[in-house]
Amino acid sequence: MARLESDAAMNLDDDESVDVRWRPSPGTLRNVVATVLVGALIAGAVYFFDRPGAANSQTFKPTAQAQGAEPKIGKPAPDFVLTMADGTKQQLSSFKGKPVWINFWASWCPPCRAENPDIQDVYNEHHDSDGLVLLAPALGEAVDSVTSYQQRADLHYPVGVDSDTQIAANYRVLGIPTHIFVDRNGVIRDMRIGAMSKNTMEKMVSEITAAPTP
Repeated sequence: MARLESDAAMNLDDDESVDVRWRPSPGTLRNVVATVLVGALIAGAVYFFDRPGAANSQTFKPTAQAQGAEPKIGKPAPDFVLTMADGTKQQLSSFKGKPVWINFWASWCPPCRAENPDIQDVYNEHHDSDGLVLLAPALGEAVDSVTSYQQRADLHYPVGVDSDTQIAANYRVLGIPTHIFVDRNGVIRDMRIGAMSKNTMEKMVSEITAAPTP
């Protein structure tokens, strides 16, 4: 009888072991949920900053009238002369043989301000090693307001002012930031409306720095 009871107990234990289910602890669940949320936020940020013309751009209407041909990918970039914040003049065509990144922006534009630190980093990385030129016209602004913003934001890359918005009009800028990537031959390789992620900036700059020198 004792043997039968013992066997029965063993069978009961075996049955119970089959029904046991693993249940994560509350701490483990919190870690899993946190990981999923962080991944979703990162994916959302990349999507947000890389989709053209969405909420990551600020509507802008130039006061000047457009002149000349509309800029197009695969065509030479329309020439212009930009007045820099330090009073000097920079002409786009004088940089032929170098990759040029044109960034239309404004100090009052939230998406522009959000991406400026990344622009600083990418410019610093490629300016000396690849000869990258950055032309950054601040649209409809005076020099004082632009330089004041630069100091507050601790930005050191060169900026200019398109006070009468003529350059923006010629490039048909309708939202800022707008980015134009010009290769060493003076040809537009890409145009993007809206703030970009740092990875996308790196990709665009790599494409124009890799183009052969004429």
